[in-house]
Amino acid sequence: MQKLSITEARKAFMKISDKTEGNQVIAVTKRNKEVMAVMSWDLYEGLLETMETLGDPELMGDIKQGMEEIKSGKTYSIEESRRRLGL
Repeated sequence: MQKLSITEARKAFMKISDKTEGNQVIAVTKRNKEVMAVMSWDLYEGLLETMETLGDPELMGDIKQGMEEIKSGKTYSIEESRRRLGL
């Protein structure tokens, strides 16, 4: 992870977005302490979505159940899935 002091970040503000492509995060420091993170909007939205999913007990239960079914072999071929869904 790249680190910039708050002074460096201020000077490079217009160019920072070029450095945050993909999953790159820039830590901004003040007095050698990390005080904020700069990241792409896509990464930010992905993190919010992940937190929302992890915070939903019903959805997490469904995911865990699905993983257990996969481990126990309760799966269907793509052809069987299409047939069951009427596709």
